[in-house]
Amino acid sequence: MDKNIVYELEKTLHEINSQTLALFREKKFPVSKEQWLILKRISEEEGSSQKDIAKDTFKDPAALTRMLDLLAKKGFVQRKGSKRDRRTFDVYLTVEGNRLVNRIRPILENLNLTVSRKLSARDKTYLFEILAKVQAH
Repeated sequence: MDKNIVYELEKTLHEINSQTLALFREKKFPVSKEQWLILKRISEEEGSSQKDIAKDTFKDPAALTRMLDLLAKKGFVQRKGSKRDRRTFDVYLTVEGNRLVNRIRPILENLNLTVSRKLSARDKTYLFEILAKVQAH
């Protein structure tokens, strides 16, 4: 029986998302998985523009603005006028935002290890090569 590649990718993503959501509920994290992805991205490059964050997290700019509004209201991020372009804002984590990132990151890194534990180094390399090919088309 031929397997449908798109279906198998969706099924895999669904399982990973389910495990991630279960962890977020169990640990009572005060952000959603989507909000976490934004916090993680900001932590990797403090002072990024909203445009760059939207591009890197595959978010519509308007949706990202709403998410940043919520994260700012929760006290996890702050926007500052950009020194490069007065029309835009750069985004930074607050002290609380940094604490939250430092709390969530190791738990999700452990999930990544759990998910990939049964794959050899060669399997992982091959998987990344295949995914890159799929993404390129």
